[in-house]
Amino acid sequence: MSLFDDHFASKNAASARAWAMDDEKNKKDKRREPAAPKMGVCDKCHKEALLRSYRSRQTDMGNGAASFGTVIKHLCEECAPKSRSERDADVPQLDKKQVRNLMRSAKKGLL
Repeated sequence: MSLFDDHFASKNAASARAWAMDDEKNKKDKRREPAAPKMGVCDKCHKEALLRSYRSRQTDMGNGAASFGTVIKHLCEECAPKSRSERDADVPQLDKKQVRNLMRSAKKGLL
């Protein structure tokens, strides 16, 4: 039994090493730069500007049947979807009076 166990253990170790080497090669190949913007007409605001391609989900209803899929939209910088960090940065800061009122209402809610 030990002869077979050693054989399978070495085979599994060799397989794991091969997968690890292939994984490193694939990670190096997959690193790409985003595509450069191109001039064109924006699909949302219909202005001529530098555009980037964005994938979005679309659902349509026709003849009683629903269809869904992904479509590629060419959008300008103004119409492009914002990342979560950009959306959080747009939140206005509260002044002292607003913070005090917020804390007071939270305190009343807890008691």
